[in-house]
Amino acid sequence: MIIGVDFEKISVNWRGFIVLEPNVFLTDALLSFTCIYLAIKIWKGHSKNPFVNWYMAFFFMLGVSTFTGGLGHAFYHYWGTPGKFFGWFTAVLAIFFIERAMISFVYNQKLKKVYKSFSWLKMFTVYALVTWLCLTKNVMEKPEIAFLPIAINTILGTILSAGILGLVFYRKHAAPFHFFAIGVLTMLPAAVFFLWKINIHPWMDKNDVSHILAAIGNVFFYIGIVKVAPELYGKFNTQYEA
Repeated sequence: MIIGVDFEKISVNWRGFIVLEPNVFLTDALLSFTCIYLAIKIWKGHSKNPFVNWYMAFFFMLGVSTFTGGLGHAFYHYWGTPGKFFGWFTAVLAIFFIERAMISFVYNQKLKKVYKSFSWLKMFTVYALVTWLCLTKNVMEKPEIAFLPIAINTILGTILSAGILGLVFYRKHAAPFHFFAIGVLTMLPAAVFFLWKINIHPWMDKNDVSHILAAIGNVFFYIGIVKVAPELYGKFNTQYEA
């Protein structure tokens, strides 16, 4: 185990074709397939309402983001930093979707407008900051410079929406919103591993741990959706709107 620095990237040369960080690609793919599977489960098995629709969009977009992010790691030798851009920008959009999902349950209309405005502002601020960093900093050599705001946005957005709002709704409605908070708590160690660069092994680095914990946390989100959506939208359908 090493802390504060990263292991040297694993490189696989298959008949002249170079694949970097195959471990990260595999755990990215695990997280991606988990999210896509959950999105399909929601689409097939649940009546549609704003809460369900936004969460379905979140799972799908996160699945797209993590799979393309894995490709960006694997083919970094050929694509360089530009190969990471699509995964980065869709990750920001995924967080916007989970925020909107939880905001859809806010009953106070004035407060809901404030939350929506904050969510929009945060998303565009992150996009602007990442774009500025790509244009002014040495992101081609050090992609982590531009990825840091995206990582912080992911942590902050998930905690504020699924974590804090989940606990507020749990106390207010006595409904099983605590599963969203459990999902956030499951993911939180990933932030510690990632930001402090805690790497257990070359084949299980900070990225791999983050992806595995995120996959588990998203399963808890799905359990929360299954338990919450029929109960509350059946009872308060006329009150909660996107």
